[in-house]
Amino acid sequence: MTEQVTGAVPDPESLRHLLTKLREFPPAVRTPARRELRALGAPVIAAQKALLDGPLPKGLRKTGYRHKVVHAKRKGKFYLVKTNVFQEAETAGRGQSTGMRAGIKAGLRFRIVSGKTRQGIEFKTTGPKEGGYNKAKFWQKTRFRHPAFGNRSRYIDQAGQPFFRAPVFEGREQLLRAVGEILTRAADEK
Repeated sequence: MTEQVTGAVPDPESLRHLLTKLREFPPAVRTPARRELRALGAPVIAAQKALLDGPLPKGLRKTGYRHKVVHAKRKGKFYLVKTNVFQEAETAGRGQSTGMRAGIKAGLRFRIVSGKTRQGIEFKTTGPKEGGYNKAKFWQKTRFRHPAFGNRSRYIDQAGQPFFRAPVFEGREQLLRAVGEILTRAADEK
């Protein structure tokens, strides 16, 4: 791990060493330590779910376009690109829902990996999938385009709802400190 956004820079070698040692603990020590470690992700996941339970993002409407100057490195030339400009707008069908946010909430996961080849802490979402693609990935974006309720002849732009990264970054420092404390305490009990 390199420099982090929150300023928390964990020592990856010591964390990896402690997670590797967790496998060598006797079951009487390993089981309670694992239980405590699994409980550490609950506050972050609760914060992510609270964001998803909040109000729906407003709709988006294209209000125009602007020109952007881009440099083509390969040819060494500058050229203009037309980019759309969007503005928040009210949408007509506010009562309809496909259940996507509920599916995203059901797919939020936290796990501690302490295998032979990999050690680490990970938050992920299995989210609702359609055609093998995780829909939670585009709900995280600030804007995305999709067919209106599956009607491929009518596409609409929609504001996303960034829910995933902010709670993880906010809780990272406390989480890493707690993981270190739990694993050190478990090592001392061994």
